[in-house]
Amino acid sequence: MTPSLTAVLVLGASLASWALLLVVSRVTLLALRLDPWLFTFIQMMAGGAFLLVVGGRSGGLVEALRDPGTWIYGVLRVATAAFFTAALMHTTTANAAFLGIVSVPISMMVLWLVLSRTPSRRELPGHAVILVGLALLAQTLGEGWRNPAIVLMVLSELCVVASTLIGELHPLNLTDDPRQRAGLTGIMLLASALFMFLAALGLGLLVQWLPSVRTAVSGSLTWMANPALALDLRLWVSAVLVGILLRGPSLYLSLKAIHRVRTENYIAAMAALAFLSLAFELAAATLDLLELPAALTSTTLFGAMMVLGSLFVLWARSRSGAGRTDPRIVRG
Repeated sequence: MTPSLTAVLVLGASLASWALLLVVSRVTLLALRLDPWLFTFIQMMAGGAFLLVVGGRSGGLVEALRDPGTWIYGVLRVATAAFFTAALMHTTTANAAFLGIVSVPISMMVLWLVLSRTPSRRELPGHAVILVGLALLAQTLGEGWRNPAIVLMVLSELCVVASTLIGELHPLNLTDDPRQRAGLTGIMLLASALFMFLAALGLGLLVQWLPSVRTAVSGSLTWMANPALALDLRLWVSAVLVGILLRGPSLYLSLKAIHRVRTENYIAAMAALAFLSLAFELAAATLDLLELPAALTSTTLFGAMMVLGSLFVLWARSRSGAGRTDPRIVRG
């Protein structure tokens, strides 16, 4: 079924919001030299609290907290953001978004195995193009396959696929009530991010008490090596502002878009995120907030190859009518 104009507009707003959020986050992290993990956790807490205020007394929040799916979804969304934000320390936002297109073949495999949504033969060439493009793109990055952004983005997209599927099937997301959706998104973000933030501080303190463990801590996990980073006022101010103004609205629009266009189409459309991110990065570079990214490089061309593969998958699905199972019926 072809998405309505309203669904397309919601999807477009969701993608634009995500692209702006990612570029603003990268600018903030590089300018203030903040820890990306703590920045993400606080940002998610602020976004969740904001959405709870927007949702008001929408009802169902206690029910949401009792639902294991809420906690699983929330943790996955926080992990998604944390992995993606950490990747921004090793490559551009656009390149990270290109790497993220690997979620399209990942989602195909997961939905096939979990919901028996068999992919059509028409879309298989598109998945193959994405994987070839990924292999070529990875070789052009700084350090090649050793670039931490590759592993971080694969982990991020695994979380994306799982959380997107849960978001589609979650009974409290099967609603057109914007207040209820805002409340659901808010409680997911706030509870999960707070839990992960406290767990990070706890692990950081544990490492300080166990010197033998400290030597094994990755240098990139600065929050674990130095828990005092959580007291940085700049970290809290910047993360809270970004969380309220961008993170919360982005998650809300994402849930709404998933509800309207379905998991497969939402993930395939995410291919446009890379070009939107590139456009915002170019705009930031003109303001001297970032170094000017090269608009036409082999990396960008291989990324565009992955985008074309994703668009082919989307076209093939629209032609074959694959995956029409009503998410309201499927609960498992």
